[in-house]
Amino acid sequence: AWHSIKRNAATSPLLKLPSELRDKIWTEVLGGRLVHLDFDAISDAFDSEMSPGPDQSNWRQCVCQHDCPEDQSHGKGKPHAECRLADYKVADASSGDLQFSRDDSLMHLTLLRASRQIYVEANRILWTTNTFSFNDGPTFGEFMKTRSTHQKRLIHTLRFEMRWGWGDESLWNTALGMALIKSLSGLQTLRLQIVCNLKKECWDYNKDRFVRLSTYTEGLRKLSILPLKSTEIAIRTSRRKAGRLLGGRHRRNSEDLWKKGDREKCAEDLKALLLDPNGADLYADYHASRASRKAELQAEILQQYRNPVADWKPWLAIP
Repeated sequence: AWHSIKRNAATSPLLKLPSELRDKIWTEVLGGRLVHLDFDAISDAFDSEMSPGPDQSNWRQCVCQHDCPEDQSHGKGKPHAECRLADYKVADASSGDLQFSRDDSLMHLTLLRASRQIYVEANRILWTTNTFSFNDGPTFGEFMKTRSTHQKRLIHTLRFEMRWGWGDESLWNTALGMALIKSLSGLQTLRLQIVCNLKKECWDYNKDRFVRLSTYTEGLRKLSILPLKSTEIAIRTSRRKAGRLLGGRHRRNSEDLWKKGDREKCAEDLKALLLDPNGADLYADYHASRASRKAELQAEILQQYRNPVADWKPWLAIP
């Protein structure tokens, strides 16, 4: 193998170029893109005629053609509304190789199969220069399961689409486990697009501690242990979906939703938390205090069970 590498380097006009020029070529071919990823786990429940075969998969992908800052929009007024997820699959989960079936003309990932030297050089460009975008926690978790430790360390930019108020926060909190976050040691940039359906009083009551204590930011707070260099956060509302959630024919009154100033303040607080150089220490202190408080509450409950007071509800007292 080493002999063939030396021979290719000596005979290939491409590999004779300086490494700086080769990196520019690899970047032009398969780097610097925003890639939307989606995983359809429901299809696993179909019968054998409907479920994917051994050469298929439940992944879909789309290489974004009109990337924009998170606080801007295009298409139908929603960021990346024109992006369509096409067929996508992990060709070899054991090796972590990717295969883009419909956008090969954009990514040209077949380049990675040209030679061992090109694979080593271009594979680094693939993971360090592209932005990988996920619209739910389970998709992010499934994608990371098939990534090697080396690939996780190479990832520089991630983009998350979150929804607050639909129950999705628990899925993101589960996906953003501490072990996985620690493996993303090379992460430098985080982009967040958050659709908020929380009532205004939720912010008014907790605005000074929402980012630090809310369950909606529990998973994101763990990311503060990473040495992030930049973040891009936008929080918006979706009144149409809010109306459907209430089960009525009328949309939620705009007075019930977070105001623009509230959303901007929350985004700034979250950004400050993620970029805090002492983030690792602050999270460790928070986690320790939370564990201590949990132990205290458990002790109090146990004491009350052993010595029930007269005004307790009968079903709460343990004889």
